[in-house]
Amino acid sequence: MKNLFIGIDFAKEKFDVALIHGSNVDAVKYHQFENTKKGCAALLKWVKEQSGEPKSEWLFCGEHTGLYSVVLSEFLVKKELFMWLENPLQIKRSIGIKREKNDKVDSREIALYAYRFQDKSRAYQLPDKDLKDLDLLLSHRERLLKNKHALQVSSNEIRAVLQRNSTARYIYEQSWQDIERIDKEIKKIEDRMKSIIKSNESLNETYEIITSLIGIALINAATIIVATENFTRFQNSRQFACYAGMAPFGKQSGSALNRQPHVSHLANKTIKKLLTQAVRCAIQHDMNMRHYYQRKLAEGKIEWVVINNLRNKFIHRMFALVDNKQLYQVDYQWSENKNLA
Repeated sequence: MKNLFIGIDFAKEKFDVALIHGSNVDAVKYHQFENTKKGCAALLKWVKEQSGEPKSEWLFCGEHTGLYSVVLSEFLVKKELFMWLENPLQIKRSIGIKREKNDKVDSREIALYAYRFQDKSRAYQLPDKDLKDLDLLLSHRERLLKNKHALQVSSNEIRAVLQRNSTARYIYEQSWQDIERIDKEIKKIEDRMKSIIKSNESLNETYEIITSLIGIALINAATIIVATENFTRFQNSRQFACYAGMAPFGKQSGSALNRQPHVSHLANKTIKKLLTQAVRCAIQHDMNMRHYYQRKLAEGKIEWVVINNLRNKFIHRMFALVDNKQLYQVDYQWSENKNLA
């Protein structure tokens, strides 16, 4: 159990900090620091001056906000301090109704969250360098794809509407030059991703295993490896299915509410989309998947339900294959077939 709780509200250029003691949570101390290494050092100095508690009693807590939370989180971990990065939605829903919102108030609410739920705290771990690099490359590739799509749509629309306009033709030609450049850059990114995976024995082993599944290729595999931290973040396939928004849950309360199980909208939609693409591919090229898909449709099942079942099949198979360190065999009789039949 900790006795000093430091709530941090991250922003691009700064972070607001609220400090409370477990013995008196109503007495709150506030400060604001630059979101730089210099600001991180100033934070530690300030906490020492205000606390009077040994470092073993400190618990830092902040929302997992991507890049904005990286500098301080890595700084604190390197100083061997307990840093807890929590899902922003988890903190928001624990607070309940509130009428006031600003950075100062948010940092106090985060400190109170850390105090109330310290038994659920999980120390932030420095990410593996190769996993971090893969994550950065995947994000950069996604941005390039969005830019490419925007150029394709706008240039085609301009040309279709202004067919004999010289300026419209110039924009169209320049756009497609940019699209070709983006395609080359995307290819370089994918080659770099392959190189990173191949140079890391553990990542390469996992990659070879999950890409043996028909429908799983480089982007699917790399995204799943990053999300699962190379299959170490989740204890089982069910947890990952929940995270990806593919595990159905029902709602029941008395006689007024009795809803059939549905998947949640709280999900990693990127993984959901990529696994849907993998399923579509597998239906075409994997005999077992295709037979299951056709049989369920013939039984009158709704297509999206069948697709979701197949996405879960993929998840269960991936985790089983990685656990057993074996490649996928098309004619292998999987035990989860009974559960999904």
